[in-house]
Amino acid sequence: MQKAKTASPESLLTLCADVSSFYGFRPVKELERTVPATDRTRGNHTFASVARTCVTAVAQNPTEPAMAYYATPAPSHLPTGLTLRDTGEFGLSIVGSSESLGEVMLIKTIAAILQESGTPVSGIRLNALGDRDSQQRFSRELSLFFRKHANVFEAAGGAGTTENPMAAYRTASVTQRDVLADAPRSVNFLSEKSRSHFRNILEQLEHLGLPYQLDYSLMSDDREQRVLFAIDIENSETAVMGSIGGRYDDFVRRMTGRKEGAAVHASIFFARKGAERGHFNPLPGGGAPRVYFVQLGSKAKLQGLRVVDMLRTARIPALQSFDTSHLSQQLAAANKAGVPYVFIMGQREVLDGTIIVRSAVRGTQTTVQLADLPRVLKTLR
Repeated sequence: MQKAKTASPESLLTLCADVSSFYGFRPVKELERTVPATDRTRGNHTFASVARTCVTAVAQNPTEPAMAYYATPAPSHLPTGLTLRDTGEFGLSIVGSSESLGEVMLIKTIAAILQESGTPVSGIRLNALGDRDSQQRFSRELSLFFRKHANVFEAAGGAGTTENPMAAYRTASVTQRDVLADAPRSVNFLSEKSRSHFRNILEQLEHLGLPYQLDYSLMSDDREQRVLFAIDIENSETAVMGSIGGRYDDFVRRMTGRKEGAAVHASIFFARKGAERGHFNPLPGGGAPRVYFVQLGSKAKLQGLRVVDMLRTARIPALQSFDTSHLSQQLAAANKAGVPYVFIMGQREVLDGTIIVRSAVRGTQTTVQLADLPRVLKTLR
């Protein structure tokens, strides 16, 4: 696919919305119309307001996770080294799914945006802190480590303290970072459930051919992420400055006071100079959908990301559900959408490397090899 020229923040936001829509995300303003009026947000959304909107939407429709995007000239959480005055944010959220596919979907979407924007990706870094018990065990061990090396950290202004030991990773000097290389690693304190979740993320990234490395220096902020990732970029002529994300289950539950709070989020940060206020209200991308992509099972969802890439390349807008456990509900949604074509991928299709292409108009269907799908897509435009 030809890379887009996104030297300006306006063109970058247009591209972000367009690519995100192919992966199933929609503007949070659009999602907001489905929730009570009391939950409406004036002005630009933030990480917190989007999480509240998505949690409310999921409460109304528990079987369907909410997938939304937004843009803001005032990010609520910035990576180290960026300034609020100069930085804009494009954010993506998936709320209502505890599956590891949530993190993978965000990383895949961000990587696709950066690729098409002409922003070279230099690496994907990940770390896992796990659930609350895992984090508490790690924090206790890390506090002991700082006591042992108090002469290094306290002498430099308390960069490492027992009150918030993880904060030291964001403020450490060169000397302190050398010492932190020997600090306890959070992955060694994960519960079995958290360990399995993180292992699934890594396996799915490998399946997609997305190279990654573990970075034990990635630490949580006040939102106490369970999983963290950062997508590093090379110097480019685009407006992109960096990208981070993670899983925020516990924070969202505390913030909303609701039991359901499974949430993953990722942000692209960019230089916002030249961006006008209206640019931060990105419109839906892609155009009128012509396909509803039905997927049954997590393996089909993962394999289906290849199909989404083909649809993006062919510029054929599609609808899809993040929930892949109910075939009848997806087929009903496809029928309600009134699209001319339905793609179906289940466990058998995953094993065979095929996909079912059904014509809703003619009532016919055929099984197509994935390798042949790009040729078939040319006939569906």
